[in-house]
Formats: sequence, C-alpha cells, structure tokens
Amino acid sequence: MKKGGNLPVIILISVVIILVLILIYGVYTGFKVKAEIKRLNSQIAQLSEDKNNLQKNYDLLIQDVAQIYKTCIKENACKGHYPGVSWYCNNVGNEVDNPSHTCVCDSSCNLNATQISY
Repeated sequence: MKKGGNLPVIILISVVIILVLILIYGVYTGFKVKAEIKRLNSQIAQLSEDKNNLQKNYDLLIQDVAQIYKTCIKENACKGHYPGVSWYCNNVGNEVDNPSHTCVCDSSCNLNATQISY
C-alpha cells in the first residue's frame, strides 16, 4: 500500500476514536447529572417535610401566643387572670379565704374591685 492511502484511514480512525471518547464522556456526564438531580429531589422532599413540621410548630406557637394575650401579663393584681372573668378577692385583688370584694380585670388588665354587699 501506498503511504498516502493510509492517511485517510488514520484520520477516519482518529475521528471515530474522538467521537467515541466524546460519546463516553457525554454518557458519564449524563449519569452524573441524573444522580445529582436525584439527590436534589431527595433534598427537596426532606426540606418540604421539614417545612411542614416547622409549620405545625409555628401554628402551636401562634396558639400559645394568642393564649398569652388573652391573659393579663401586667405586674399587677390582674396578672394571670383573664379580662372579664370575675373572682372573689380582697380590696386589692388577692384571692383570700374571706373575700370582701368581687374582682374583675378590664380589657386593659386594670383591676376593678366591687365590694360584696350581703
């Protein structure tokens, strides 16, 4: 064979080898991308579950805060009492065994003590 006749065959084999290498690299990269997508989808599912759990805890906290706002938190005789709910007390709002007044806190958590009339 002539030396010039081998050149197209060598070029053709080189091109085929380069194309096969490109194809192998593409398949490898495709598998890596699919694995990464699978991992990201797993993370999305986990984050979604975490978000749902956090939302449940947040809802409980909202309920707790709403409950706190229903009770008086001022440092006075109304502390811990619900506005509009009466209790027997002395003239300064303390619960005692022999009450002389009926106490009730207004919506601003201010004490109103009314003497009991017998």
